[in-house]
Amino acid sequence: MRKRSMLAIAAAMGMAACGSSTAEAPAFAAAETTTNATEAPGGETTPAEATFAEAPADFILPSYSEEQLAGLPDAPWSSAPIAMGAAPEAVMNAWTAAENRGWCAPLVPAGVSGARASALDGGWAVEIDQDGAPGVRENGQTCRRCGRAAFGIAGTSMPVDSLNDMDTDAAPAPTYADGSATVVTSEDGVASATISVGGQGCVYQVWSFLGEDHLRQLIEGLRVVAVEPQDDGNAFASAD
Repeated sequence: MRKRSMLAIAAAMGMAACGSSTAEAPAFAAAETTTNATEAPGGETTPAEATFAEAPADFILPSYSEEQLAGLPDAPWSSAPIAMGAAPEAVMNAWTAAENRGWCAPLVPAGVSGARASALDGGWAVEIDQDGAPGVRENGQTCRRCGRAAFGIAGTSMPVDSLNDMDTDAAPAPTYADGSATVVTSEDGVASATISVGGQGCVYQVWSFLGEDHLRQLIEGLRVVAVEPQDDGNAFASAD
């Protein structure tokens, strides 16, 4: 099976998006968040209301048979969600400002501190620095000991069906009992995981310059943050 390569997303998360540049978003998420201020009687201006990027039409994980899901482990994010107040501030700030926040709930790696938000067109991303570790500089060049963006996570503006096989349009085989799928790759010194999560409409990307073992530890610690449903008509970021 030929699958659409997600390595470009890993590069965007672990390199380009870690600096001041942003990753390119697909067409359906290109509409920017907009505001529409109105003038009230007396000349006062009513505060603008933010609008959401439109969610893609067909972006929910397919339904798998009991036979396909039999024997698969529970997804890490099937555990009890994290309260908003307990989530890292950088994660919540990045997600709150994201165009896809109505269909791409924040995921938080357990035990991670010192995260900072990073720009990502149409989505959200956070990076974690680690002194002396490999990483990527602000100009996008990888480094052996700068420790910048040593690992991180992003909720991209790509829909889950972008992971489908290019020839048959078949969805990836499920990795977990809820139908979620994780594909791990390692190249050019960075390990990355492309993840689809049950109930969410976006593709998540987790990366680590500390190796594949560290990446898998991050994945096993991922938890959904119990955010409120958003006002764009989509409830995919709900804790329900």
